Amino acid sequence: MRTIFLLSGMVGSLILSASTDSLAQISPGNLFTACQSTAATTPSALRGAGKNTKMWCAVVDREGQLLLIKATDTGGTPSAPASSDAWRGSIEIAIAKAYTALGFSSNDQALDSRTLGLLARMDGPGSVAPKKIGTDGGVAPLFGIGDSNSYRPLTGSGLGSDDGTSIYHHGIITFAGGQPVYDCSSHALIGAVGVSGDGVDQDDTVAKGAVTGSGVCLTP
Repeated sequence: MRTIFLLSGMVGSLILSASTDSLAQISPGNLFTACQSTAATTPSALRGAGKNTKMWCAVVDREGQLLLIKATDTGGTPSAPASSDAWRGSIEIAIAKAYTALGFSSNDQALDSRTLGLLARMDGPGSVAPKKIGTDGGVAPLFGIGDSNSYRPLTGSGLGSDDGTSIYHHGIITFAGGQPVYDCSSHALIGAVGVSGDGVDQDDTVAKGAVTGSGVCLTP
């Protein structure tokens, strides 16, 4: 009987190990490399003719844990910017965009930060009939969602002290630049990318480029 239990336990361990190994893992390094190369070739809407974007790029895992936040022009971090010229105010925005895309996407449905923002607007897609406003069929079904998950920095002071990795920062941003990340084989949601530092179209272009350029997918 003991032999049967031992064999059963070994089989269970092997199954669990195989299941764990098969889970798709997000690669923050690959995503940042693609983010950086896309930003460097995307014309800026705000920096002047002939200049390309300089962004902050954030990556979160499936649970919303911040894995990476770096500037595309120097590879600097909030605590060591390496003289990046990317906007400092975009650090928290990039993190929150990544969490927004992750927090409202699933294995069944991708929802980026731009789409979520449109669904929160009174002039967004849907019926403007008074009885339908705020319903699934009307405008603004997600009105007020931007107030639902406030940004949660670390306690403390000093450059970069509230933007540490391995932390669950949260925050909701209702404009473009946050994209969910899916494993293309399993179709599972594995994390998200948030990009900020230029016009919203440019933010979204770079966020999408980070995902597709690193060999993962934007949708299940």
